Order: sequence, then structure tokens, then C-alpha cells
Amino acid sequence: MNHLLLNTIALEPNRWKRPSRPTRSILGLLQPIAEAGFRFLEVWQYHLSLEGKEAIGTIREACRGLDLAIRIVGLYPKLHLAGAERERELDQAGMMLDYAALLGASGVKIFVGSQGAQALSGDEYTRSVDMMRMLALRAREKGLVVTGETHEKTLFDSVESCQRFLRDTGADNFKVCFQPYNSRDTHQAIRDFENLVDHVVHLHLQGRKNGKYDFLENSDIDYGKLMQALAVHRFNGDISIEFVKDCVVQDPSDFDLDLVLRNAQRDRTFVLTQAAACGMPILG
Repeated sequence: MNHLLLNTIALEPNRWKRPSRPTRSILGLLQPIAEAGFRFLEVWQYHLSLEGKEAIGTIREACRGLDLAIRIVGLYPKLHLAGAERERELDQAGMMLDYAALLGASGVKIFVGSQGAQALSGDEYTRSVDMMRMLALRAREKGLVVTGETHEKTLFDSVESCQRFLRDTGADNFKVCFQPYNSRDTHQAIRDFENLVDHVVHLHLQGRKNGKYDFLENSDIDYGKLMQALAVHRFNGDISIEFVKDCVVQDPSDFDLDLVLRNAQRDRTFVLTQAAACGMPILG
């Protein structure tokens, strides 16, 4: 059964600032999310990592009380590092895998490293493969699937590099979170999806019109046609609404949570309507 998720990164105006510090705690977001009608979540790494392990039980119980389920936890590991830096990355990633398991998630979504495939030396690529195998093994021990997001400046920065890294890693619980590489070309998005379809168990949706976030129904990519492709290939996985109209602001004080959630509701209605039209079962 497919599940429709809201990604909490859409609700954080500081998402791209470093260091990443949320303006709202995850506990403060759960009630508004539930009231907006969402049932399933993908949770941004920093909505959990800064809370600490002692808060995970509280978050889990709060979700249960609101009939929410965290299905995916996001993670942004650097895979190519060596020495002490590598050990710190493994520790951080291990902590997030622990959190995901404690929250009852089915998987974690990662950026597959922090550099593009062509930017790495041979040794860095080999270390990346080795670290990915370790993360996949640790995830398997906790009953988790790892999905790598198709994204620029990562080892999943093209269909070819994605296929190569999947093959070299060789882990059966390492899959793909598909997000179109080109936000304007529907046909290319469908071709790329079809080239990776055997590995895709997670999908990211973000409406963009002329380079700005907009409603999915207005997007340069025809998400109705992409949903049809999902149905044809009997896609069975998680579909996350990642970014929505008005979620990007100049100043965090300008962020309107109610407005963003209303816009996310409109995207939710669009996805559910398109799924129904395609005969694709979906919970959300």
C-alpha cells in the first residue's frame, strides 16, 4: 500500500542555514500537522537530532496520541571522509538510525554523500561505497530500508551514477527515493523514473513553476502524468510532499505555518485525486 507523507522540512524556514537549527520543535509541529489532516510523516534530520534521545519516547507517544506515524527519517551523511571525521559521521548516522527504529519508521532517506560522482577521487569513492555498506547493514539490523535521494552534488546525481553506486554497494535494503532531476521536463522525469523503477520505493514531490515553489497542480512538471507512470509500474511505496508554496521566505519571522499547511493540504488533495483517477491505492 502506498502512503502519502508530509516532509517536516517544508515547515522549517531555517532548513538551508548552517548550523541547522529549527525555529520550531517537532513536538510543536505535530498538533498543527494532525489538524491539517496528515497521517504520515517524513521527518527532517534536525527536527530529531537536536532533541536528544531522551525526547524520542515523548515524540513517539505524541504521534500515537494524534494518530500520526513517522515512516521516514531524513539523514545527510558525508560518505567519503577518513579517520576521525569518518567515525564522527558513523556515530551521527548510527544515532539517527536508532531514532528511526525507536519511532517505528520503516526507513531512512539519505543524501548519498555530499559531493557529486565526478568530484570524488578513487579512494574517496571506495570509502563512500564501504561506508554505505556499513550504514545499510546497520539499518538492516534495525529492520530499516535506506533510500538515497536522486539529487545534484551527491552520488545519485544522475541515473547512471545512481545505478553504478547501487551496484557497487550491493545492499538489498539500499533503494531509491526518486525526485526529478529536471523540474521542468515531464518526459525526462518519467524516463528517469522508469530507468530506476526497479529500485524506487520512495518519491519526493515538489511543485515548481518558473523556478519557484508552487502548487503541484501548477507545476512545470505534469505530476498527473507522473502519477500515471507510477500506476502503470505498480509503484508501492511512500510519496512525500517535500516542499510547498510559500515555504521559502526571506526572513524566518515571515514564515506563516498556517498558510504553508493550507498549501500542503491543497497538494495532498491533488495527489489523492490523481491517485484515485489512476486506480492507485494510497493512504494519507
